[in-house]
Amino acid sequence: MAPRIVLTVFVVALSGIMGAAVLHLLTIGGSLNQILVGGTAIAVMFCTQVARSTQRGMRLSRAYQYGVLVVQTICTFLPMLLLGTSWVGLPGLLAGSLLLTLRKPWSWLGMAGCLASVMIVTTSSGWPPLDVAYNGVSTLTTCAVVYGLTKLSEIVIQLRAAQQEIARLAVEEERLRFARDLHDLLGYSLSAITLRSELAHRLVDADPPRAKDEVTHVLEISRQALSDVRAVARSYRNISLPVEISSAVSVFEAAGIEAEVDSTLENISETVGTVLATVLREGVTNILRHSKVRHCQITVRGGPDHAVLRLVNDGVQPRPDPLDPTTPQPDADGGSGIGNLATRVAAIGGTLHADVHEDGCFHLEAKIPPSVRGA
Repeated sequence: MAPRIVLTVFVVALSGIMGAAVLHLLTIGGSLNQILVGGTAIAVMFCTQVARSTQRGMRLSRAYQYGVLVVQTICTFLPMLLLGTSWVGLPGLLAGSLLLTLRKPWSWLGMAGCLASVMIVTTSSGWPPLDVAYNGVSTLTTCAVVYGLTKLSEIVIQLRAAQQEIARLAVEEERLRFARDLHDLLGYSLSAITLRSELAHRLVDADPPRAKDEVTHVLEISRQALSDVRAVARSYRNISLPVEISSAVSVFEAAGIEAEVDSTLENISETVGTVLATVLREGVTNILRHSKVRHCQITVRGGPDHAVLRLVNDGVQPRPDPLDPTTPQPDADGGSGIGNLATRVAAIGGTLHADVHEDGCFHLEAKIPPSVRGA
């Protein structure tokens, strides 16, 4: 809508300029040939200028734009041979096109040449200085109208394209957000469901009561997963860190992993707690999915300096030995969990590190500075 409004304003303004030129031709009382030549030149200049200023005309090649300049140059200066000083106001159209098409300094030199031609013709015809100045100002005004309205149309088109790109990026960002939330929230739940289902399957005959308990846990986790999916759809994703710690310990016990928890949760805000709970979920998911863990340590601290979550496990796979085919190969499925976590933590000003330390254990650590603890 906006580009059409600008183009309509441009056409109306250009029609006023051309209409004034036609009326001037009629008032000077020229011959029929002079009126026909002038009217034809005015019509051609009007059509070429409008075509040059439309959205499609702006996208055409430089050769097309140079062709328009050639046509306008002919229609500007050729009628001067027949109409003389009655034509001196219209070189402003050509001057505006030169500013739009040519590069600096040639555009400014071309505009100055159009203005100089008007001044030379009127001065040599014996016009008074005030009339010469008036025609020069008229030429500059016409040039400014053509240049300004065409540039305004270009800016509106660019803004519209920028708005469309922003909307596309917003949709893409929402898709990434949804995919990241599904990965972070459901990865842990699905891994826990798989683990407990396998355990219940093994215990059906050997220990039916415990198998029933494991099935009960599976139902609870599946209900929580359904709630997480609904939370993602509503963009409401606050997660309780104490609940996640308790759930992680429960899953570790079912998997036969010794879990050690050391936490201080009094000074951790809800926002930071949600981020740390998400980090914990992904860390537990990776432990259950990617490594052979026997011992895991969860440390959470919230104090005046920073909030920190540290997850340490001894399930690092040994490096493959090319001379020993019995050593296990690393998991080839490199997920996007750590990258998603780093993005989440960085979004509130924190840092995340995940690496194997000298003790042979894998350390996942998220630190949140005190400036965002109460965000």
